[in-house]
Amino acid sequence: MEAKAVNLFVSSVLLVLGLSVTSFARVGETMYEAIRRYGNVVRHATIEGEELYSFNKNGFIVIAHFYDGKIDHIMYGKPSGEKLTPEEIDTFLKANNSGRPMEEALRHLWVGKNVSATYSKDGKYWHLNIKTLDYEHKQIAADEAAEKAQKKAEEAEEAALQAF
Repeated sequence: MEAKAVNLFVSSVLLVLGLSVTSFARVGETMYEAIRRYGNVVRHATIEGEELYSFNKNGFIVIAHFYDGKIDHIMYGKPSGEKLTPEEIDTFLKANNSGRPMEEALRHLWVGKNVSATYSKDGKYWHLNIKTLDYEHKQIAADEAAEKAQKKAEEAEEAALQAF
């Protein structure tokens, strides 16, 4: 009798987790789809040059970045800052990888189909950070452009100093 109760509990938990995969916004979705899932945006801000939209639902904070009208970078966390459970992390990873688990490349680093994810603590908040490969490429290009501009400015400053 106990085994049946445990099996029923485990089956119920797996069903809830499976259904919850569909209840979380994921990379590739539009703002309309995100609002349909979560309701209205609770905060909109530009942080470190990124326009971010924040939603609250079911005890989670979801922060999304959109490019060409679709989510290309999404973060999940809890308002309390506490850690996500392994089950919650797996659910978010699957939701952002077409329902399939991502491969754990290193501890707290996963790779999926055209996405990568990291789990870390920033200040007092733990968050799962999922990015598309396109987002990563744009970030690398922006970093390289900034480095190039910095180098050019330094060269111009040195040339100006030598002219004196």
